[in-house]
Amino acid sequence: MGADSENSVSVVIPCYNGLPYLPDALDSAIAQTYKPEQIIVVDDGSSDQSPQTVRDYARDHPDAGIELIQQANAGEPAARNTGINAAHSRWVAALDTDDWWEPRKLAMQLDAAAQAGPECVLVHTGVTHHFDDGRVDPKPLDGPARRVGRCTRELLEPSSIGHPSIMVRRDALQRIGGYDASFKQACDIDLYFRLSAIGTFAFVPKHLLHYRIHANQMSASQAEQIGYHHRAVHNFVRDHPDIADQIGRDTIHQALAGHVAVKLESLYWKRRLDDFRSLLAYAQEQGLDSPDIQLWRKRARWPDWVIHAKDWVGNANPTAS
Repeated sequence: MGADSENSVSVVIPCYNGLPYLPDALDSAIAQTYKPEQIIVVDDGSSDQSPQTVRDYARDHPDAGIELIQQANAGEPAARNTGINAAHSRWVAALDTDDWWEPRKLAMQLDAAAQAGPECVLVHTGVTHHFDDGRVDPKPLDGPARRVGRCTRELLEPSSIGHPSIMVRRDALQRIGGYDASFKQACDIDLYFRLSAIGTFAFVPKHLLHYRIHANQMSASQAEQIGYHHRAVHNFVRDHPDIADQIGRDTIHQALAGHVAVKLESLYWKRRLDDFRSLLAYAQEQGLDSPDIQLWRKRARWPDWVIHAKDWVGNANPTAS
């Protein structure tokens, strides 16, 4: 299948010190039942043996289309753009060094794209989370995870598309200018919103992406992560006021407040109290409020030692109210 084919795919893998997981990602790309035209690894200034690992794979799999591009460290979005610029297929599939795919992923996404029609710019799949302690959590395949059609409104939901599951039309990526390299976090969220303005999304309701959650991933605070997420929304509203008006400015504001409330609940019960209080401060600065946020603001009046004392009492006497 030539690169000009409607079904040609280039895989782009940004890599920064990707070992020891990189071989699993490469193996899963090579093992696809529908073979990609290119497997482009963009080494973003690694100091480990990731580049040599890619060279070894290219030598051992000469027909797999493995290409190594090396650059000085510029960050994840810039590395993805380098890979997109080197791609010559109709579709670009994103994969991360610490994740892996089921063998039929690309084949099933191409089928879904064909069924969705020429307006389809992005196809994503179900995700299974893998934790360091051995837990495996297949995420639901319905509800907020299922973003299809013209889905800008649905992108406001707190749940997000599994980024290493996406396959995107290369001409659509070029049309919107690729990833915004100024996003240290949530570059994927920003991308989804901008793509939603020019086409439709499709979804394969199968767990085709295996996503690792581990200690070496980026560790920005929840307030910083949400700040970038909300910045993506605000940028979209600024650049697409007609779509924002169709959704409703109040609806957008309420969705952002709801996003904060969901994160506050998670942080509180996980007793990540510094992040909890930082996120409350962010909500105050941004003028985000709701009955749920007010509830967590009341909880924040308790000093940390009181919260921890309640935990101690509850653990010492499980029947205590």
